[in-house]
Amino acid sequence: MTLWAPGMRFPIEAAPAFANSQVYGYGGYQAPGPGGQCDSRNYAYPWRDNFCESRSWTNGMCPSGKGHQGQDIRPSTCVKKVHAVVAAESGTVTSIGSYTVFIQGASGRIYRYLHMDMPGVRALIHEGQAVTRGQKIGTVSADFGGNATTIHLHFEIKAPVTSGGSTAVIFVPVYTSLVDSYGRLLNSPGEA
Repeated sequence: MTLWAPGMRFPIEAAPAFANSQVYGYGGYQAPGPGGQCDSRNYAYPWRDNFCESRSWTNGMCPSGKGHQGQDIRPSTCVKKVHAVVAAESGTVTSIGSYTVFIQGASGRIYRYLHMDMPGVRALIHEGQAVTRGQKIGTVSADFGGNATTIHLHFEIKAPVTSGGSTAVIFVPVYTSLVDSYGRLLNSPGEA
């Protein structure tokens, strides 16, 4: 598997964190059984890659051409506005929406963060601002533009991909980059 963002910082400041599905996890609308979003089974290992999970969004890296465009990550507890989210790479904040933040990394990769506490984000960063790798940009929440979602961070990477002689910046699988960066976070928290 390709490591699309070598050396990136894990996007949640502190471990533990749990990569799994907010849609197909307990409390999600496609849950495997009874249990709410704070069910302990959502806050346990092993991780689960949910890039390409069944969704209606266009995703050229998925076999069907549609699917989930990133990875859902739950922080260590099911509490909003407590767990810090940090910049995966030094770069520039290019957009802050109703439930999204875009950072253009110095590498050319684009990182998109969804479902943070947006008033808290706006108190920390603004469009056009330079950020450094590991800088706090917000906290995990459930903001989704007025719609309901679970407490989690949805994290995406768009990177230049060349195919058939042309290059396009598209959504790429984030799981291997998250595993790599999480290993560094666990082994050297101050160096992550």
